[in-house]
This record gives sequence, structure tokens and C-alpha cells, in this order.
Amino acid sequence: MRTPIPPMLATSAAPLDSLAYCFEVKWDGVRALAAVDAGHWQVWGRALADYTPRYPELEVLRSLPSGTVVDGELVLLQDGRPDLPALLRRHHLLDPARIRHARRQLPVRYVLFDLLYHQGRPLLHEPLVRRRALLQELLSTQKDPLLLFSTGLVGDSCALFAQVVGQGHEGLMAKQQSSRYLPGKRSSSWRKLKPAQVLPCVIIGYTPARSGWRSLLLAAVHQGNFRYVGQVACGFTA
Repeated sequence: MRTPIPPMLATSAAPLDSLAYCFEVKWDGVRALAAVDAGHWQVWGRALADYTPRYPELEVLRSLPSGTVVDGELVLLQDGRPDLPALLRRHHLLDPARIRHARRQLPVRYVLFDLLYHQGRPLLHEPLVRRRALLQELLSTQKDPLLLFSTGLVGDSCALFAQVVGQGHEGLMAKQQSSRYLPGKRSSSWRKLKPAQVLPCVIIGYTPARSGWRSLLLAAVHQGNFRYVGQVACGFTA
């Protein structure tokens, strides 16, 4: 098998409308890349950890042409929406017998959104719109429900953003159609668009450190009284 490729990463941004971008659902799952070579397949994560033994149902990847490398998200769908807590319980299983049982009860879906190698040919420097077109064509010949194509929209992203958030998704991914694939790099060519959740809080204390404080303790007003809500350990200076 080929050496695993680290995934390209996105930056956070506010919702935007631009014909230069393709907008996809931000799938709430586990990021994973996969390779198929001469009938052998392998799946790995952001830190290049080998996920292959954890998801034996993804043997369906063997049906892809040799020399294929794809990028996508592992999701566990419940009523059409990703169930991240259920997926993480499945993801951390290591015992083969429990994995086989989970495979029958909670099979994962692999939502694919990028094609990095096609029949051994590297596509990293091809524009995203070209890579996605080839990926969609490739998956159109596959009939297995475990392999899904992450459809995209060019145009009215604000309406799409409201729709997918209302359906319980995390938000949208905005990707420049002309962007190249940059392994292991975080680029503004890919942007995470997530709804802002704001809760006014007051500082009620802190946890001390050798010099200054380690974190601030926060509370919010609930039914006329302060209620502790948690700690924050970043975003402030001395």
C-alpha cells in the first residue's frame, strides 16, 4: 500500500455567498482517507492512524479501481442525520468480536467528497471542480449504499445553510472550485461555516496556576440566579 496522505484542513469563517465556491454539508463524523491498490484497501485518519481493522464493512472499497485515493467522512446515520456520539462509541471499539457485532448493528457510511488519485494518476494539483467531477463519475458506477457522494451546490448558500442547520447538521463546507489539494495544510480555500451559539456569561472565579491563572470559571443567569456553566482556558491575555 502507498504511504498515507495527511488530509487538507479548513479554516473557520462566517457564511458567505460566492460563485467561486462549492458548498457541501459539513458531515459530523470522523475524517478518513482511503486507498485501494491491487485489491487491497486501507483507511486512515487525520493523524495517519490505521482505521482499517475498525471498519471491516468498508471492504466495499475493493470495488474501486486500483490506484484510487479518496477523502471523506465516516458517518453513522440515524433518521438521516449523523449521530456522532454513536459513531464515536463504534470508533473506539478494538475487540474484533465487538467490532463484528457493531458492524451488523451500526454499519458506517463513507461520505466521499474528494478524489486524490485516480487509477494511479495524482490529482492533487487539479482544481477541486475537476476532482469532484471525476469522483462523482467514479461513484456512479458503484451501487453499494455504504459509499456516498457528498453533493455540492454553487449559488445560494445562505438558504442551504439555514436548511442544513435546521435539519440538525453542523453547518456547511465552502471550498473554492479552483483549489488544489494541500495535504496536511490548513487553507482558507476550504472554509467551515457553522452557526454561532452565544451565551452571555460572567466570570465568577478562576483556577490558579504558578503564575496567574489556568482557567476562568463562568456562570450564566438562569431563573434569576447564577448557574455555573464551565471553564474557559483560552481567548484571553494577561
